[in-house]
Amino acid sequence: MAALPFVLGGLAVAGGSGKLIWDKFKKVPPNTPYDIVVRLNSLLALKTSGWDILLSENARSASLQDSTADNARGLVVGVLGSYNRGKSFLLNLLCLSKLPSGNLISTEGISITIPKKTGENVIFIDTAGTDTAIPKDKLADKKATEALLREVALHLSSFIIIVVNRLRATDQTYIQQVLQHAKKSQQEKEIIIVHNLMDVETVEDANKVIQKEVEQLFDSIKDKMKLQMGNQQSSVEFFRSENNGIKLRHFVLTKVGSPSAQIWNQQSIDGIMNILQGATNTRRNLNVIGEMINFINTKLPQIFITEKGEGEGSQQKFEVQLNAKKTNIVLSQRQELEDLSLNPVELTLSPNLAYDEAGYFIGIGSIDHGQWQPFYDLYETDDDIYVIIDLAGFKKENVKIKVMEKAIVLEGSRDDLKTKLQQSVVHHQKIPFGKFKLDIPLPAEIETVGTKLERDDGLYKIKCPKKKVIVVYLE
Repeated sequence: MAALPFVLGGLAVAGGSGKLIWDKFKKVPPNTPYDIVVRLNSLLALKTSGWDILLSENARSASLQDSTADNARGLVVGVLGSYNRGKSFLLNLLCLSKLPSGNLISTEGISITIPKKTGENVIFIDTAGTDTAIPKDKLADKKATEALLREVALHLSSFIIIVVNRLRATDQTYIQQVLQHAKKSQQEKEIIIVHNLMDVETVEDANKVIQKEVEQLFDSIKDKMKLQMGNQQSSVEFFRSENNGIKLRHFVLTKVGSPSAQIWNQQSIDGIMNILQGATNTRRNLNVIGEMINFINTKLPQIFITEKGEGEGSQQKFEVQLNAKKTNIVLSQRQELEDLSLNPVELTLSPNLAYDEAGYFIGIGSIDHGQWQPFYDLYETDDDIYVIIDLAGFKKENVKIKVMEKAIVLEGSRDDLKTKLQQSVVHHQKIPFGKFKLDIPLPAEIETVGTKLERDDGLYKIKCPKKKVIVVYLE
């Protein structure tokens, strides 16, 4: 549980005496494997109460710790999959939780699990599964909310685990979309696919399904990894494949208590945890709650319509933060409200939200916001954050850069290059043109005054000094 205090740091609510008052938070239901639940179940809930936060008994008894560069970092693993594919079941096995799993467990919003014994500084982020039924008048809200959840999980996670059952065409489409968005995210993602064959019992049936759904459909090959546990050494069988340049690893689970489970289940769990514990080079700051809020704040102004039209209002108008009196994430203008049922805010989802063909991810933006985004790199040191943006072919006056404490926003426009040519015939055109808007959420707050910009051969290099954290000890 070493990671838990640092994840909770973004939720610290201090009382008048400076004492942390975790008891203000509602309890996570006892039959779920989650330590923190952010009930991000509806974007339109921001009209009133926003998104409630729940803590497990474990989290409510945790004490915050002083963070250092080493112990405040960990691996963030996103667990994705459609509804009722077995994500909670997998988390129970990975975290050694002895909790019921099955159709009755429904994941809400963003749910965070920290292994009790098996993973030092590893945390899992689960999201509400897709394909759940919803009243017709709430379909637009559900679609936008689910899409945002996927983007949040993808943004926060260095590792992605996709859970499927017996492979269906919808699962194949889902996997393809996750891979495409992982590739576009401009951050390297390690991806594991868990084939949860919950209805397969015999070894013979398991081998048949694996051959067809893992080896043939993914064109994968069987591989082995060596594990060292104390004085004992063992090997784990898994499968490797590649899709559009992204390397995948496949693990198999079968029906609990069956003969095939005796072969596959424990070795798959051991193999997955061995990979995660060894991924020290992809560890990051564990203040995922704060970063989640920062990331959502870069998206909200484009998800909702303002009185002035999409995207033309103040950034502050659609910003969320923790309520000062409640344990809810609310719109900033409702931060001081004690009764969140009062003075509801008028919110309307943009009719121009764009989704990919599977409908799982938001292509947030409309024609007015531009249909493309430049590539960028984001780096962090102990003292500074560096952002490098590829903006070849832009004049200084064609790019506007807004620097805030938690995000950098760039807007601009590039001319269509072929208009400079006379009577040209297009054989190949891949360089994007027209308006763009790029929102870059930052992993830590910065000093805006000390931020510096350098232009060099089509690259915009921005150096942002981190805001110094002042620690006060109360006696």
